[in-house]
Amino acid sequence: MPKLDYTLSEEDGALLQTMRKSRDPVMVVITLEINETIAKIDKAIAAKDLPEGQTTVDLLRSMLCEEDQYANLPCIVIFDYVCVNKRSGASTDKVLVFKWIPDTCSKIRDKMVYSSAWEGFKTMLNSTANIQTANMFEAQDYDSVEDRLKEC
Repeated sequence: MPKLDYTLSEEDGALLQTMRKSRDPVMVVITLEINETIAKIDKAIAAKDLPEGQTTVDLLRSMLCEEDQYANLPCIVIFDYVCVNKRSGASTDKVLVFKWIPDTCSKIRDKMVYSSAWEGFKTMLNSTANIQTANMFEAQDYDSVEDRLKEC
């Protein structure tokens, strides 16, 4: 299968640059147009819109496990993850990127497009938004997300 090189609009690229620099928005959800090689930000959550007392992980769990929109829809999620540095014990944050392809997704073609677009998408994120792709991972269910977050 040929490499699929997805692109973002200038506006979406600028939003990702802002996220990388200021950590706001705290989360973006990107969907890929199947018939064209265009990636678009489907949802962006600003820090001020994060419900009080919730973290981005809480929001992510709700979005992936409870909302019908993403429970069965492949997407790419980029979010600010606050964690504790294992060596110093200091609180720090990282921008994490993951490809969400739930097992419950009934459209095999969508799963195949997301899988084949992954490498090209990582390259596009590096060049468009300067987002480090060393923190990218794939998840099919929320347990796999939690397991990967423990490693960060």
